[in-house]
Amino acid sequence: MSIPTPTTEDLADARARLRADLARLRRRLRLQLGLEVLAEALAVAAAAGALLAALDWRLRPGLPARGALLAVASAAILAFLAVRAASRWRTARLDDLSLALTLDRLRPGLGQQVADVLQLPGQLDDPAGSASPAMIRLAVRRASEALGSSDWTRLWNRGRTAAHVALGIAALALPAAFAAIAPDAARLSLARWLRGSDERWPQSTYLSVMNLDARGRLVAPRDERALLEVRSDLPLIEPIGDRWSVGGRGAPLLLRRRPQALQNPEVVAVRERSPKAPTRSANMTETSPARYQYEFPPAFESSTFELAGGDDWLGPITLERVDRPALAKTRIRVKEPGTADPDFRDVDDSPSRMMFLPDSEVELTLEGTQDLAAAKLTANPGPPPALTRTGPRTFTTRWTLKEAVTFEIVLTSSETGLTSKPSFLSVGLLRDREPRVTLRATGVGGRVTPTATIPLALAATDDFGLAALRIQADRSVVVADSDKPEPQTKRAAIPIPFESDPARPTLDHQARHDVALQADPPAVGTLLRFTGEADDRCARGAQTGRSGVLAFSVVSPDELFYEILIRQRAERAKFVALVDAAEKQTPALEGDAKPEEVVAIARAGQSATRQVGQIAGRIADALQEMKLNQIGSPKSHRLLQDGVVDPLRALAAGPLPQLQAALQALAAADARGPAKDEARRRHAEVVTTMKQILEQMSQWESFVDVVNQVAEVIKMEQKVLQQTEKARETRAQEVFDDKP
Repeated sequence: MSIPTPTTEDLADARARLRADLARLRRRLRLQLGLEVLAEALAVAAAAGALLAALDWRLRPGLPARGALLAVASAAILAFLAVRAASRWRTARLDDLSLALTLDRLRPGLGQQVADVLQLPGQLDDPAGSASPAMIRLAVRRASEALGSSDWTRLWNRGRTAAHVALGIAALALPAAFAAIAPDAARLSLARWLRGSDERWPQSTYLSVMNLDARGRLVAPRDERALLEVRSDLPLIEPIGDRWSVGGRGAPLLLRRRPQALQNPEVVAVRERSPKAPTRSANMTETSPARYQYEFPPAFESSTFELAGGDDWLGPITLERVDRPALAKTRIRVKEPGTADPDFRDVDDSPSRMMFLPDSEVELTLEGTQDLAAAKLTANPGPPPALTRTGPRTFTTRWTLKEAVTFEIVLTSSETGLTSKPSFLSVGLLRDREPRVTLRATGVGGRVTPTATIPLALAATDDFGLAALRIQADRSVVVADSDKPEPQTKRAAIPIPFESDPARPTLDHQARHDVALQADPPAVGTLLRFTGEADDRCARGAQTGRSGVLAFSVVSPDELFYEILIRQRAERAKFVALVDAAEKQTPALEGDAKPEEVVAIARAGQSATRQVGQIAGRIADALQEMKLNQIGSPKSHRLLQDGVVDPLRALAAGPLPQLQAALQALAAADARGPAKDEARRRHAEVVTTMKQILEQMSQWESFVDVVNQVAEVIKMEQKVLQQTEKARETRAQEVFDDKP
């Protein structure tokens, strides 16, 4: 039985059918390879996403770190997929023969059959070929029949396809399940990795820095300690739309819901970084639950700090070092009560000038070194006056001064919000006291004669100026004619003139006024009282100051003269004792006196010199009192002055000091030398002078006794004459009187 030989058309049809089968197989292969690439891409992307989400939840990197991780992961995934896709792309682009050789690995012989169908018919057209055309056609027919009877679908690896489909489904199901189970975590991961959001993963701790300014800085005074206070109980959380904003972090932290279960960290670490100082790290002190504090050391330059506690961290936050506001100057203006000038006058703000009269209107202006947001004024005592802003750096207040007040001034900077250190300003109350007046009498004692002249010295001082001076003179006389004797007082004001310029007020003035009783002699027994008075220029009304009262009793001249003589005799007795003591020193100086005896004599001489001066002064005072009270004659006054007072003063000024010098030289030199002769001569001169003065005292007393006796005789004669005249008048009256 013969086998029909295929024609050329049959061979072409067989080759076309084979190529169509190989093309379909190639398309399925490309689809398979694309599916595998897609499945692997989904799997790698899902794995990378899961890994990045886990790293993000665990490490919580910032946006730069997340960007770097995402870039690295994306580059790795793309590189891996590129390598895998390149190999599959090369596989998907195999030609018919290469595809046949690949299939031959799975089914041996299949590749040779494909090659026969595709390549043998081409040899029929080669005239130089040595192969039999019949054999070629026969081989092609057999190969075509074998390929036609083959099941190409059995060549497909369905398990591989199923595995990749399952891998792709799992890669899609993993994020879907994550989104279904934890939608917030899935949304947050997507937002953080794909949208670059700064929204954080839910935390159990949120730290807030207190006292940050509007720019998120912690402002601290320069070169002072800065207090950092951190809280973990969300003190600065507030709703903003559908979110919650956590403040005190430099930049607000937005949360989708308010945290409920908060935990206070056991340790809050702070790290300070400064451009010109080493980095400092420390742990904050927990002062109370959820409250932590730390003091930054003093510094001049600004720095930044970071915080970490629990699962929260924040920073860097700027620690801005700025100057505190301060009180640059104060301006005081005042308007005193009673002044005609309606304007205020400027006052120096030195402490010595900060005292004003009651009811003065005071204007205080405060000026700071920076623009001020507020100024606080605290007064002690009482409430403070209200402050009014008059400029970016100035505040002014005005009040009526009723009492002394101390102000505490605190300024707040508008730029930094810092407060100044307290400044204190005291405004005192200047009390315009009444004038201080003193009145003294010189030369007379408490007893005067009716013809005496009383020298009065008036001195007055005032804080703001004197207006008038005067002496109030009172005479009190007891009237003995009435049944109940009562003193009758007559008062008279004696004005004291003085010049006063309103532009330059007189603050103190001294004046002397002699009261001559002889012009209106008071009766014996009259009590004289003198009081000095002064009026001032007080704006709230004149004030009167008064001195103490000087009282004088009017006595008869004889009584006062006798009293003065008693005092002079007492002084004479003291002088007699000094003379006796000086005479007792003569034998010691005549003999060989020892140095210690000479020293004792010199000490006694010093005491005698002092006593002689005192005696002279008291006798001179008595003489002045006699002159002012018109007691004694001018001759007696001259005798006492020339014979007693002047010699006593000359003795105290000359011989006695010379004797002291000689005695001191004698104590230091040889007892037999010229010093002894000089000391004896000086001592003899002193004793002689003292005896002469004592003799003058005796002569003056004798003269006074004679004068007194003569005066007494004259008085007796006048008295007898008065009685005789009175008796004569009585007899004459009896003679001429009518008898009943």
